[in-house]
Amino acid sequence: MNIQTIPIHQINPAKYNPRIDLQPDDPEYQRIRQSIKEFDCVELPVWNMRTETLVSGHQRLKVLKELGYKEVKVSVVDLPEEKEKALN
Repeated sequence: MNIQTIPIHQINPAKYNPRIDLQPDDPEYQRIRQSIKEFDCVELPVWNMRTETLVSGHQRLKVLKELGYKEVKVSVVDLPEEKEKALN
C-alpha cells in the first residue's frame, strides 16, 4: 500500500461520485467531524495519482478542509479512469 501526505488543494473530487453531498448541519457530517477531531483521520481517503482524483473519502475530505487541514494522508493508487470509476 502506498501512503503519502499530499496538499489538499491537489485533490480533485470525483465529478461522478454517487454519494450525497453532506452539509455541516447533517448528523452524519457532524459524526465524521467529531470522529476526525477526536481520532484524526484513521480511514484514509483514496487518491488516484494518475488523474489527481479522489476515489474514496469525499465526505472526510470536506470535513478536513472545514477543520483547516492543509495536507492529508491518502492511500495512493495509479489507475486509468475506467478502473478509478469502478473502484469508486
